[in-house]
Amino acid sequence: MSRTIKVNAMFSDHMVLQRDSIVPIWGEGRDGESVTVTCRGCRAETAIKDGIWKAELHTLEAGGPYELTIQSGDESVVFRDVLFGDVWLAGGQSNMEWRLKDSKGGQEESAQASFANIRYYEVPRVSYDDGLEHLADWKTCSNDQAGEMSAVAYYYAKELAGTLNVPIGIIGCNWGGTSASCWIPKEALAGDEELSAYVEEFQTTLDRVSPEERALEEKQYLQAVEEFNRRQSAGAIGEELGDYPWPPPVSERSFLRPNGIYYTMLRKAVPYGLKGFIYYQGESDDHKPVLYSKLLGALIRTWRSDWGNSELPFLFVQLPGYAQDGKPQGEQWPLLRESQLIVAESVPHTAMAVVLDCGEENDIHPLDKKPVGERLALVALRSVYGRDVTSSGPVYRGIGVAGRRLTLAFDSCADGLAASNGGEIVGFEVAGEGGIYVPASASIIGEDEVQVWSESVQAPIHARYAWANYPEANLVNSAGLPAGPFRSVRSGRE
Repeated sequence: MSRTIKVNAMFSDHMVLQRDSIVPIWGEGRDGESVTVTCRGCRAETAIKDGIWKAELHTLEAGGPYELTIQSGDESVVFRDVLFGDVWLAGGQSNMEWRLKDSKGGQEESAQASFANIRYYEVPRVSYDDGLEHLADWKTCSNDQAGEMSAVAYYYAKELAGTLNVPIGIIGCNWGGTSASCWIPKEALAGDEELSAYVEEFQTTLDRVSPEERALEEKQYLQAVEEFNRRQSAGAIGEELGDYPWPPPVSERSFLRPNGIYYTMLRKAVPYGLKGFIYYQGESDDHKPVLYSKLLGALIRTWRSDWGNSELPFLFVQLPGYAQDGKPQGEQWPLLRESQLIVAESVPHTAMAVVLDCGEENDIHPLDKKPVGERLALVALRSVYGRDVTSSGPVYRGIGVAGRRLTLAFDSCADGLAASNGGEIVGFEVAGEGGIYVPASASIIGEDEVQVWSESVQAPIHARYAWANYPEANLVNSAGLPAGPFRSVRSGRE
């Protein structure tokens, strides 16, 4: 006999429900019938209307494991090994998607992972609505499953669970290569004069190729991916394996289309109870670096609105060092990092982890994800949980001019400033009225000040730091956390 009561696929054994909260639990059923949800003495009732039901369960403090029972008439669904804890959605592109097993030290870490209080759920990667049901289950972070988890999210969860002694649930909702515009609804893009460019440019590219040609290109691309996967499964490496087929062809079904996977992925997780978001993305938006602050701001507003909470914490990673397009001294990535900094400064309940020193010059996918996840956790511990921890490196505060030298003041210095390698401070530049920057000498002159100068600039008035795609820069605080890039005067969007 078929079951008439159905629970949304987000719910399964081993799940984490947001503690001390009102969490929605929803599904489908037969009109007119009632549904009762119970867990650890908590109870919620609702009625099925238009084939849909949603109950709001008041959860208690962290703990478990418990059983959650959903009852409708003579039918019941029971989920076991359920924990109350904090649930974080991990969004972004490939550096958030990157698996623990493929990261530096990840194989060893996976083999030792045995954390019953860390669980994760991967939203199925679906590029377009194909009418099929795509299912996934919550997994426990054990040595046979941890390797498949996002490396950044794993280290983040491990640090939080260990420090807070509460269960941590991670909902992975990410896809490599995606622009932030892929994760925002069409109306939020098309309705804005500047952001509409993402939709318009995609449509222009789409219109250059006939539907028949697009179908053929897509078929050939899928065949190339299948062949790559076959070679990889057979153990091929290096030249024998070749490069992964990229980029995919432009298509109305492509996961890279603006607003596409907002509907096919992000919305599938709404309104599962959350503590907040962690996010690592921006690489695919470096062609519009100054506009990125507006794009990311729109994404944050949309996601918070979807969850009905304008104060949900949004913690994100600033892009590390990388020689984009083979240009270590280029300006695309420092401009995008500045846009990220503007968001952290201007959008409430956001915070940013600086990982400038965690990049690799010629690899957009740096393999060492451990410091990234741990720094995100430090940001969360301070900004969300109110812990007295140093979560940031030196943050530029202001500038003073004294003759041929500039004095730069910093916040978040902990017990003082230092060079990460113990040598001279590098990474600063100065400019006069003409705005032409030249490398500068630098010296720490106090717990929170650095003096900078150049013999070739008689009257400096501006300074900047780490202003390159892949900069040589080494200013840290006593906690070893790096300063992020900055300019004493900005141009473009504020």
